[in-house]
Amino acid sequence: MRKFFLVLSLALASMCGTFAQHAQVVLHGEEGRQEAIEFNYFPHREYAFVWRNWSVVDKHRLAEVLQTSVENVEEIAVSMGLPRKQTIEPEWATTRGYITILKRNWHLLPYDQLLQLLGMEREELKFRLTEDDFLYQKLGYVKPWCQPLKYETPTAEMEKRAADIARLLSSMGRHALKYEEPRFGFMREYDKVKQVKISQSAASSDDNFELKMIFPYFADFGDPLLDKSMSSYPEEYFRRLQEVGVNGIWLHSVLRMMVEPDGLFPGDSRAKERIEGLNRLVQRAAKYGVKVYLYVNEPRGMDDEFFNEMEGRKAFRGPKVRDLYALCTSRPEVQEWLSRSMESVFRQVEGLGGVFTITASENYTSCASRNHLDCPNCRDHEYAELIANVNKAIEEGVHRAAPDAKVIVWDWQWPDSECEAIIRQLPKNCWFMSVNEWSKPFEKGGVKSAVGEYSISNVGPGPRALRNWAVAHEEGLKCVAKVAVNCTWEMAVVPQLPVLDLVARHAENLSKQDVNGVMLSWSLGGYPSENLKLFQSFKKGMSADQAVEELAYAEYGDKAGKLVREAWRACSNGFEEFPYHITTLYHSPHHNGPSNLFYTKPTGYKSSMVYGFAYDEWQRWKSIYPIDVWISQMDKAAAGFEDGVKLLREAYAVAKGKYRQGVENQLNRAEAVRIHLKSSAVQGRFFVARDRYLASSDAAERAECVATMRKACQDEQQLIKDMLPLLSKDSSIAFESANQYFYLPIDLVEAYISVDYALRWLEKAQ
Repeated sequence: MRKFFLVLSLALASMCGTFAQHAQVVLHGEEGRQEAIEFNYFPHREYAFVWRNWSVVDKHRLAEVLQTSVENVEEIAVSMGLPRKQTIEPEWATTRGYITILKRNWHLLPYDQLLQLLGMEREELKFRLTEDDFLYQKLGYVKPWCQPLKYETPTAEMEKRAADIARLLSSMGRHALKYEEPRFGFMREYDKVKQVKISQSAASSDDNFELKMIFPYFADFGDPLLDKSMSSYPEEYFRRLQEVGVNGIWLHSVLRMMVEPDGLFPGDSRAKERIEGLNRLVQRAAKYGVKVYLYVNEPRGMDDEFFNEMEGRKAFRGPKVRDLYALCTSRPEVQEWLSRSMESVFRQVEGLGGVFTITASENYTSCASRNHLDCPNCRDHEYAELIANVNKAIEEGVHRAAPDAKVIVWDWQWPDSECEAIIRQLPKNCWFMSVNEWSKPFEKGGVKSAVGEYSISNVGPGPRALRNWAVAHEEGLKCVAKVAVNCTWEMAVVPQLPVLDLVARHAENLSKQDVNGVMLSWSLGGYPSENLKLFQSFKKGMSADQAVEELAYAEYGDKAGKLVREAWRACSNGFEEFPYHITTLYHSPHHNGPSNLFYTKPTGYKSSMVYGFAYDEWQRWKSIYPIDVWISQMDKAAAGFEDGVKLLREAYAVAKGKYRQGVENQLNRAEAVRIHLKSSAVQGRFFVARDRYLASSDAAERAECVATMRKACQDEQQLIKDMLPLLSKDSSIAFESANQYFYLPIDLVEAYISVDYALRWLEKAQ
């Protein structure tokens, strides 16, 4: 297994190009002094370290980090009930697993030991934290301060506590740490191309959208083009996309990594290899009628080192945001570099489908992507002009090399007041994209608001998209709707949400609009599912109810199909109750679910974005809702899925032959969503009561809080037990491509231990 670490190191290095070795490189938040959380339910930090890494990192490396023997590490593991023999899936040694490893050690190790654990250089980790889909933001914009961790001989008290953990683990049953399917096992179904004839309806676009684009289900978000095997893009996946009518995929790109260094401008020594990889990808996808599109968010901000290492670069340096400076696009040379770099990529990759752009926010790019008034070059220009000019520069470069390629301009985060002016200045051969449901008004639990994005529970289109599409049509531009079909950040722990009624209503409403294409997902939602089949098969004039019923019977037969159809209705009705707000989507524990830990005292940490740590910051979880309303809405949403689960169990009982596995998949996913929604409500009750208890001196109130917390602990332990067998049998649950695994089975067991610790605390708390 020592090979594991060499492979991991090489894989991560390959993503970052060739790095100069600078020992003095400062990593994000390295100077911070916010103390890491102490996980007091473990006997010692070394026990937490061994526990969390036993299923993902070889014990020889664990021993090296702890500066001790392998035997000592084994004894710690075995003393807590873990098996002496490790079973580690090979994917943990690739870029598909490092984020999961990094997260679980974020509060346990200082940076130097994290680097040792990952087999990574400082330059590599800095690149990953900056460029891999906001990784440092997902980790909370703070690196907890930890003392270096070194093995200590266990004391009698530590050994006693470890034995308690072992007994608790033993009491949880056979599913606790035994997998029916190993992590990443879901990818095995794409290993071989099935010989299945594609139906004409799936292959045709005559009565549907010209463009149907998605992000591949389990592709690396960061930099997959250096992988010569293209494991992120197996042929069977393209065949299955063709089967459900998808004709485009997109991938994240960083332009400077795809071009050679260019005078004062950035480039990368491995650009040629990435271009070769992109050519391989384009050719593989073309065999199945699928085009490849690049997500372009440029020109990326650069750090002090870039601007200081060459004379002349400071001339086009824009304002600073955190530790990056903009490349000022009011400077003609920056626009020219952007155009010729795009031209270079498209000249070298024949058949590339095109690009879509984000030009406001997301990563820090041009001065206008944050605040152009802080830039002396930009402050005298209109905002709309600056944003339009970035898109013009990209369009000119693409179309000089590939006149037929699509340049799709997305209005993401453009201020409402600027949209019309920007659209009217775009080149007329661009396509225009808007988020379908953005600004759609809704009311949940008596609270009124409007959608930001990422919503299946609120059916679009919203007024912003309708208004902006109308302006685009006036200018002669084709239009695209960015929608969510499989899942959203409302719930991304399953590959497909069984809420087909809501999906059908999105499709029905869009069929009435003059829309030429759809972008079907962000990094999540690329699974070739029933949801995508429904969206593809939807015809103008068809009702949502008719579409769902036809699909249910076609997929599951007459007996099971009738029950599945009603289950989809119940789940859809429940999901409409989800307490939507972008802050809730990004910060509440609904993705961590029952793996989120119970803390008996406030952590002092703020919840982080989407994937990272929900902690105990319920004040942010609830966003605009009163906390009792937020909890109630999570309960209502869970209740809808509970009804759906009952119907799906009945469907599974009558399903025969080829229909049985499909029904079981729907059942497992509905149950997983139910558990995550219910767990969010339970955690809300626990932490609100904990904070009331700690702030109160009234005996009656404190007793009430203790009772509430005790009930929440008991409920959460049951939810953990309900979740473990689902996670055991289906490795796709809790996986998302850009975030990797939200949690592993061993994390659920750790959460159970934390809840048990809270119950013992409550015995003394009156």
